[in-house]
Amino acid sequence: MAKESSGGRTYRTRSASRALEILACFSQRQPELTLNEICELTGLPKPTVFRLLSVLESARFVERCPGKDKYQVGIKAFEVGCVFLSHLSVERVARPIMDSLSKQFHLSVNLGILDQGQVVYLAVSEPDTLFRYIPIIGYRHYVHCSALGKVLVAPLPEEQVDEILATIGMPALTPHTITTPRAFKEHLAWVCQQGYSTDIQEGGLGFCCLAVPIHNHEGKVVAAMSISGSIAHFDHDGIRTFAAAMKEAAAQVSAGLGYGNTPEANSA
Repeated sequence: MAKESSGGRTYRTRSASRALEILACFSQRQPELTLNEICELTGLPKPTVFRLLSVLESARFVERCPGKDKYQVGIKAFEVGCVFLSHLSVERVARPIMDSLSKQFHLSVNLGILDQGQVVYLAVSEPDTLFRYIPIIGYRHYVHCSALGKVLVAPLPEEQVDEILATIGMPALTPHTITTPRAFKEHLAWVCQQGYSTDIQEGGLGFCCLAVPIHNHEGKVVAAMSISGSIAHFDHDGIRTFAAAMKEAAAQVSAGLGYGNTPEANSA
């Protein structure tokens, strides 16, 4: 049985690799390809290519060209590509603003998105100081105990928040961590009212963050930006100063993404 299982995994991995190889054949220069052309480009036999194209077509990653015996990239591949471009543009617009904030306050400034119920760090601007709390790019963190996470889930429907908390969990990382859905959702109401969120030693003792939302041209929260440092930086005056600066910075990033330039956003 173990041998069959291993062989099955190998077969599925090889099939997935070949399917991705077929997708990679399409380009700006060759947006439409026949079955024979794909076979020539990949070196794969026609039955294999036909079978994998059928799978990709059913998943809408490729589609038949209208009135032609050719294939082209499907809507699903376009949607996946748009997700990448959206995140890439957020980082590109945010980077100089993040660097400026980091230099101004000598603290770490971070950019994150929500993915599968967790915060994923996209970018970090590092301060030129001895004390540095620098998350690793690509690091995943809980939403209930991170300022980035709170801002990202605050606009979501309550049932979606409940699903995230039930799936990912709410472990107590410190004595300050919010650990019940009811308390967390009450806190999210405060976040929506204030326009920013805080993590005061909730994710780690001695460390604090303040985060603000970033909106795209449709007015949707697509990312969040935070400033992080030691508890010494986050007294009452520090939080007030950070909140004002971060809100202004987030408005600049959001404007760079087109927020406020559409009738929908202006009426929101």
